[in-house]
Amino acid sequence: MNFQPSKDKTTVVNYVTKNLRQAILNGTFKAGERLIQEDWANILNVSRMPIREALRQLQSEGLVKIVPHKGTIVTPITKEDIEEIYYLRSSLEGLAVEKSLPFLTNKDKQELADILEKMESLTLTDETNDYYISLNESFHKLLRKGCPWTRVLKTVENLGISPIAPSLLVDYYGETQREHRFIYEAVERNDPAELRAAIEYHILRTKNNLISYMEHLKPSEENIMNHSNH
Repeated sequence: MNFQPSKDKTTVVNYVTKNLRQAILNGTFKAGERLIQEDWANILNVSRMPIREALRQLQSEGLVKIVPHKGTIVTPITKEDIEEIYYLRSSLEGLAVEKSLPFLTNKDKQELADILEKMESLTLTDETNDYYISLNESFHKLLRKGCPWTRVLKTVENLGISPIAPSLLVDYYGETQREHRFIYEAVERNDPAELRAAIEYHILRTKNNLISYMEHLKPSEENIMNHSNH
């Protein structure tokens, strides 16, 4: 690695997180393998502190599990995992927003508009990723807010993986925002069926792009060589 650590802590943590995430998704690590902090601090030419912070982020994304007395265990997400999770999410979130729409207030709809405006005006970078992910999560959660079917809501919230997608799919940002606009317009028209269809399309399109991203990842030869030597 030729990376020269920046004095900006956030930049360093984002750099480390991005590289470790890619190493997990592209198969450099195998399921159940330990990720050694010291080794990757050397590979990425950083201290162990940003490694620890990056691992906490990756644990929230479901890509690693930090186990007391054992260390960090890799729990990679496969193509089949993504197919299953996103098909389930498409069906259940589509149902949730359809049931939710009649119960959304004018205040809820104005809040949706405000979130959408913030997302559309944002330039997506490593520094703004976390903020965008937060806005995206708030947008979807607000759409589901009025759903009276609590089991559906709980299942959607427990499906996971979605927080990863905005970080990986920067190239599709414009497309994603157009879909968010279509979703909001369905809300404005007060059309539950149209809203459900827009959400289902949005989630399945994200699934296809995420799988395409993973399939085109190639393990870095330098990473593999360094990884195998430790």
